[in-house]
Amino acid sequence: MSTTGGPGSGELPTRYGFIMNPYPEMRLANCPICNRKTGQRKLPLLIHVEPKQLVALNYTCRYCRHCDLLVAHKHEIEHLLYGLFLELDSGAIGNDYLVYGTLEKAHWRESTKRPMPPAEALKRAFRFETCYEELRCTQAGWYPRGQKPPMMEPPPSREWVRADRRSSPGPDAERTS
Repeated sequence: MSTTGGPGSGELPTRYGFIMNPYPEMRLANCPICNRKTGQRKLPLLIHVEPKQLVALNYTCRYCRHCDLLVAHKHEIEHLLYGLFLELDSGAIGNDYLVYGTLEKAHWRESTKRPMPPAEALKRAFRFETCYEELRCTQAGWYPRGQKPPMMEPPPSREWVRADRRSSPGPDAERTS
């Protein structure tokens, strides 16, 4: 494993590759990189939510031990964030977020009893070694030889959308004056 470099990133080594699965109806029994069977790994994910919120969620990811890859399901993460921020700060719902890395279980347990300042949490965080773009899958079905199947578009988020975007009409809505 390589060590993290750069200012403010702590001296902890990097761990895991990370990819987000945006398709709620798809579960990955096989790794999207090496196509081997995946297992599960429950660990605290450190998530930064704009503007200045840092959250540690104890979350069960799919895990490929051959690729050292964690796969998280976007709709589950957003559901957990929605429930958390509904109580804490409803203004943060729908804001951009970044899954930064992981924490040791002991540090996460400690932070549940005594809130940890963000600078300390970042020092104790293991950044991801590799972050991949969101997973994209091809459309199922039969296609003529030589034709590539089109990519499936992930569905839009249902809960993790700002209230002002939820109530406003879309661009295709008719306007009456």
